[in-house]
Amino acid sequence: MKIKDVLQRDPGIFPLVNQGQARIVDSHNQKALEELRGELSTFVCEGQYADGVQKIIRSYLDSIGKTNQKAAWVSGFFGSGKSHLLKMLCHLWQDTVFPDGATARAIVPAMPDELRELLRELDTAGRRAGGLLAAAGSLPSGTTDQVRLTILGILLRAVGLPEQYPQARFCLWLHSQGYFDKVKKSVETAGKVFDKELNNLYVSGPIAKALLACDKSYASSEAEARQTLRASYPPMARDITTEEFLTTVKEALKLHGRDGRTACTLLILDEVQQYVGDSNDRSVLVTEVAEAVSKQLDSQVMIVGAGQSALTDVPLLHKLMDRFIIRVPLSDAEVEQVTRKVLLHKKPGSVADVRKLLDANAGEISRQLQGTRIGEVVEDRAIIVEDYPLLPVRRRFWENCFRQIDAAGTHSQLRSQLRIIYDAIKKISGRPLGAVVPGDELFEALAPEMVNTGVLLREINERIIQVGKSDGPLAQRICDLVFLIGKLTREGGADIGVRAKKEHLADLLVEDLSADNGKLRSDVETVLQKLAKDGVLMQVGDEYRLQTREGSEWDREFRNRQTKLNNDDGAIQFQRDQLLYSETDKIVRGIKLIQGAAKEPRQFMISREATPPAADGATIPVWIKDGWSASEKQMVDAARTTGATSPILYVFIPRQSADDLRRLVVEAEATQQTLDAKGNPTGDEGREARQSMDSRHARAVGERDRLVHEIVANAKVFQGGGSEVIRLTLDDRIRDSAGDSLVRLFPRFKDADSGAWEAVIKRARDGADQPFQPVGHADATEKHPVCLQVIAAIGAGKLGGEIRKALRASPFGWPQDAIDAALIALHRSQHITATLNGTPVPLGQLDQNKIAKAEFRVEHATLAVQDRLLVRKLITQLVQCKSGEEGVKATEFLNALVALARAAGGNAPLPVPPATTDIEDIQRLVGNEQLVAIKEKAAILESRIKAWTAARDLAAKRSPSWEVVEHLARHAGDLPEAKPHLDQIDAIRTQRLLLEPTDSVAPIRVAIAGLLREAVNGAHTAHAAAHEQAMATLAANEIWKKLDSTQQAGILSAVGLAAPVKPDVSSDEALGRHLDARPLRVALAERDAIPGRVQHVIERAAKMLEPKVHSVAIERATLRNEEDVNEWLSRQKTALLQALKDGPVLIQ
Repeated sequence: MKIKDVLQRDPGIFPLVNQGQARIVDSHNQKALEELRGELSTFVCEGQYADGVQKIIRSYLDSIGKTNQKAAWVSGFFGSGKSHLLKMLCHLWQDTVFPDGATARAIVPAMPDELRELLRELDTAGRRAGGLLAAAGSLPSGTTDQVRLTILGILLRAVGLPEQYPQARFCLWLHSQGYFDKVKKSVETAGKVFDKELNNLYVSGPIAKALLACDKSYASSEAEARQTLRASYPPMARDITTEEFLTTVKEALKLHGRDGRTACTLLILDEVQQYVGDSNDRSVLVTEVAEAVSKQLDSQVMIVGAGQSALTDVPLLHKLMDRFIIRVPLSDAEVEQVTRKVLLHKKPGSVADVRKLLDANAGEISRQLQGTRIGEVVEDRAIIVEDYPLLPVRRRFWENCFRQIDAAGTHSQLRSQLRIIYDAIKKISGRPLGAVVPGDELFEALAPEMVNTGVLLREINERIIQVGKSDGPLAQRICDLVFLIGKLTREGGADIGVRAKKEHLADLLVEDLSADNGKLRSDVETVLQKLAKDGVLMQVGDEYRLQTREGSEWDREFRNRQTKLNNDDGAIQFQRDQLLYSETDKIVRGIKLIQGAAKEPRQFMISREATPPAADGATIPVWIKDGWSASEKQMVDAARTTGATSPILYVFIPRQSADDLRRLVVEAEATQQTLDAKGNPTGDEGREARQSMDSRHARAVGERDRLVHEIVANAKVFQGGGSEVIRLTLDDRIRDSAGDSLVRLFPRFKDADSGAWEAVIKRARDGADQPFQPVGHADATEKHPVCLQVIAAIGAGKLGGEIRKALRASPFGWPQDAIDAALIALHRSQHITATLNGTPVPLGQLDQNKIAKAEFRVEHATLAVQDRLLVRKLITQLVQCKSGEEGVKATEFLNALVALARAAGGNAPLPVPPATTDIEDIQRLVGNEQLVAIKEKAAILESRIKAWTAARDLAAKRSPSWEVVEHLARHAGDLPEAKPHLDQIDAIRTQRLLLEPTDSVAPIRVAIAGLLREAVNGAHTAHAAAHEQAMATLAANEIWKKLDSTQQAGILSAVGLAAPVKPDVSSDEALGRHLDARPLRVALAERDAIPGRVQHVIERAAKMLEPKVHSVAIERATLRNEEDVNEWLSRQKTALLQALKDGPVLIQ
């Protein structure tokens, strides 16, 4: 049984309608109609195809009568059936009628009920409007920026008008004048074809003649008529405006519609994405046209655009998102369903035979691309019979290739999947059941158009063809697949895992499931090796790629550098040593070495010098040598020489796989030099060649590093004395031997090996009796081994940092916390002293942050118990001090004593503070020396405390009264009777007599206060009397009487003539505050100013009554006789009469 025998439609008999690729055209010739009928009869109106048609029609019907008719966008990669769907939509919309009376909707074999109902609603809407119209066309692939003219041409063609704008405008004018039929008939009567004459509008004699016959006034002659036509409908060198576009659309639709009404119109624009391409301007213009059509044609016209990508996937399409609201995405599933129903549909009686065949060869099928993301899945069992002779795995492989070949969706469509599968099946239809479509068939189908679009370089295609001629068909087919696989993306989640390696290539080349394909797989491997050797393919790990001319140049560069490096032994040795020692260093430094319960971290000191390194007392020396520069015997002899107590580790790297290591070092370096020399090429071939060299370099580096790792892993480790450490891995060998080296390096480490040193530090700072109890030491603090060594290390005095360094090195290696704990505990127990920046560190105040810079000394002074009691008794007179806190509180006591001395005196009139030089000397001492000094001066210090305390308290008692006296004295300077008292105040101040046994301040305060109080009260009485007299004067004044009380109060307030307030002199402090606010001089001045203020009051009163009144001063003179009086009166009379000319006069 042959494959064609199981198919419902033998591809050898039944041709593929329209060659598997729908073309949106308006041609109605017989061939086009037959093609259309075939497409309608095989239209699979289900799934996403049916959903898309329904979605578009439903949106249109819902938007009729609204302000905006939404646009739709149909997306799907090439070959997914976009154009086919749009073409079917176009003819279902207007229910195209065929010459035999059949209609498009009737020819479609099956259609969902919901879609039929929507089409009936559309018919109803069409009857209410001017009918139904579908205008469809493909936009040219970015060949013009005249977007409006391009789209307008599609619509004009659909309504029977010329596509060219000038000719269309001319025809519309003819219709508007009623001339169209006459002109057309006249032209045809003259034996001309009207459409051809329209194309030659500016030179057409028949059209000019017909126009003159219709309208003699149009022009005086045919020549003038042709000139008028050119002027009225000029050729278009630019795009039309949106307004011109809309005007023409409206006129064209009304002309086409029934009874002059606009038809329900669908405007289909295929290949919009290809048209936009990478032009931002075209994207903007398409958006503008879509908006104009949607909003300004009374919701009668709907635009449907199409592209290979969703609007959200391509940045240049984002501008269309707000206009193309209705989205119709098409996926692989729909293409698969169409191919199964149209091409792969099996005869019912053959299904069992096909299933039996596939079950018998399930192993070979499962093997196909096993381990990749497109390998066999459980769901394949449900479709594999329907897909045969195309395997599901290979269908998925093809689909991924389709996407990568035109990932951006900006090239014109290649051949559709339907056509490719049809051709592939037709090719093997005569073969026996068991044959399958090979994976490389896709390359043969797409190669011509991939070359045209630049996806496949012409040179590569020609080279592949030549390989077929020279090396046979299998070699050519392998190269075909290598190219396709090379186009698949390897980025993130998009990588399907298919590689151009022998296993995957052989899987895709299998043509017969029933055959023994073992030989094929062997042949594939042999051919691959030959092609790589001949330079046709480049091997990248276990993968292969097509070699290019530039790749050959890169390979030549590599081989030249490889030869040069092979002759440079010095460079090879240098790189080999770097690799071996770097790997060893990595292993050594990767070991985290921790010693004992204290978990003390340790470090290695790595050396590659000619002789073993000297121990530094802090790290474990590791001496590394290799078999290329030394022998194992030399290494062992060196280890024996240092002896069994040496902490040095001896690591010997054996001379192993020397030739392989040399070869890989050369290859890795040669590839790197080639990459550096060739740089980053810009051409496709150059980039591919660099990628190949990158892979070659990575492979060489990977193999080199793996070999280096193996060699280093076999390194031997010896300890001082020459014994070899035997362990499974180098890491274990070094780790275990390092443990023994630590014992040799730090033999006294065990004295401080504990994990409880933090607890010891806390107890020591808190003053615990037995701070070392957490580490198991219950004896005296100073007897712990660490404390004994710390005291020895301090000697005549050392910084904390120096002590740490000495005890952290060999032979101790003690943890820093152990050393710090001993220092803090010994300081707290006063066995040592600590000074920081010249200042003693108080007991209990030493912490780890201060240790490094603190200077430590061993404490030699001692203090008996009785002496401590005496010191504590003295300290408690100023600060609290418990038993054992004498050393801690001594500093606080001395500070308090100095403060007390300062409080016992001060600025005049207090006596000078007592001297504290001897106390400051004691402050500079530390520890027991300080306590001894306090004990020796205990009696003196105690008497000072008593005297200074009394002086401080007396000063606190008398100072407030003195402050009052000084305050009052500042106001008594103008009182003559106060001078004796002021002299006494000055004597107390200058002679510092404030703390004399007899208080001299109190009587002075009484006297000064009495004098000031009498003066204040006297000033108040005089002021009150003057004010009372002033008010009496005003009361007798005739002018004043004429004012009401409000006017009088206002003038008194403005002038400041008010009764004085009785002063508060109830206490000395109140008296002082009153004088601060109103000194005596101010009070007397206020009293003396009252007569003048009375005059001001009268003037203001007069002005208020007589707004023009003005003051005139009477001349002051000394008169001796009657003649002087008469002369004076005459002068005053003259002056007053002259003043009266300016208004009423108020004599001052």
